[in-house]
Amino acid sequence: MSNVLGGFDKRLKEDAEYLKELRSLAEKVGVSNQVNFITSCSTAERNALLSQCLCVLYTPKTRRWHREFCLAIAKLIEDPQMAQRMGIHARRHVTDSFSTKISGWHLNQYLVNVAGMKEG
Repeated sequence: MSNVLGGFDKRLKEDAEYLKELRSLAEKVGVSNQVNFITSCSTAERNALLSQCLCVLYTPKTRRWHREFCLAIAKLIEDPQMAQRMGIHARRHVTDSFSTKISGWHLNQYLVNVAGMKEG
């Protein structure tokens, strides 16, 4: 089963139309029984889903890229070893680049630079 999790606001007509379009597309290509559209979930549920997923995609609002995203996902599904290698490298990149320690260091450098500009 594949999960499609997204920011969904039932008050927005655009979100409701897009969800309807995605469900229709899943039906059209014959995968509707394999796709679970999750429109809202708790942080704990989201974290559990993320910890178990093959990949995470952030799709821009322009839909012209969706075909390319689908092709990329297909490659990951067809080559699980490649997907695992990419996941390991991605985790390492995120940890090395965005950890609390690294983010704190970057913020500190920014503040030192700003303070230095005010003194000069």
